Amino acid sequence: MKKYIYCFVLIFSCGFSQEKNEIFAMFYNVENLFDTIDDKSKNDNEFLPNSKKKWNSEKYFHKLNQLEKVFSSINNKKIPNIIGLCEVENKLVIDDLLKQPFFKNHSFQILHQESPDNRGIDCAILFDAKFELIKSDFIEIKIPESSRPTRDIVYVELKVNNTESLHLFVNHWPSRWGGTEKTEHKRIYTANVLKKYIEKNIGKNGNILLMGDFNDYPSNKSMTENLEKTKKVKFTNLMSFLEGKNNGSYNYKGEWGFLDHIIISSNLLEKSGCRKIANKLKVTKYGVFKEDWMLYEGKKPNRTYGGLNKKTGLYNWYGGFSDHLPIYCVIKFL
Repeated sequence: MKKYIYCFVLIFSCGFSQEKNEIFAMFYNVENLFDTIDDKSKNDNEFLPNSKKKWNSEKYFHKLNQLEKVFSSINNKKIPNIIGLCEVENKLVIDDLLKQPFFKNHSFQILHQESPDNRGIDCAILFDAKFELIKSDFIEIKIPESSRPTRDIVYVELKVNNTESLHLFVNHWPSRWGGTEKTEHKRIYTANVLKKYIEKNIGKNGNILLMGDFNDYPSNKSMTENLEKTKKVKFTNLMSFLEGKNNGSYNYKGEWGFLDHIIISSNLLEKSGCRKIANKLKVTKYGVFKEDWMLYEGKKPNRTYGGLNKKTGLYNWYGGFSDHLPIYCVIKFL
């Protein structure tokens, strides 16, 4: 399996789109961003013109247009500096997303590779060309006795402002399909793989940002008893501060909760108490982006498709955005 780092360049971008000393980082599960081309090596039959979803070019470009609305709104019409994605089929769909008018006149580097997922959905990191790329990796998750390969974790180390390094991981952990308890061991295993990678490759004072769809809530074991308990690094899950009634990135049976997370090394907290560490990066803002126009009947994320229509034998096309809401944070550097 080959790994690729792409530089997607249109016209030179002048610095960060935030304030000069701020980075806007976001993560978005874009829910099945597939092209309409049959990939014989993957099970993408669900998203082809002859499928029960009747996925075609018109619907594909409509979805790209819908996603553009989200990206153009989440940061007050400013282009995010770092974008973590999951559920993208390939680099082609990322390229098509970046061809939308909002991204005109901007430069991104794209870190992506085809993952072993059966359906062909991948993770990717997009970052401003202004960052200096120090190193990157794709962390393979081989769950013992599992017949369903899962997505690689995408890792990149970026130099910020020619001084500080930021270690960024984009995740899409095994789903709950088949039952939460029966699949929990898969997410615990993934958490341990990530934890060991961090302990082996990053120092205790490293600036670490984990983002993604972890398919677990902040209180689940994979979070509290595995990932967040590393030997070297103390982590803080920012989403745990946002939990509450009607707040979350995902809605399951009418209940909001956070399956999508931004987890940071605690030295990135604005008030971390780590005065001995001369850390120049601090997270100053974070949240979930939720607007009424992104919701179906004002109750849950408006997704692309609904259930199967028994009369037509086809899936109901909602023409929405995603079944997840995007999350974000702002990092200030001194």
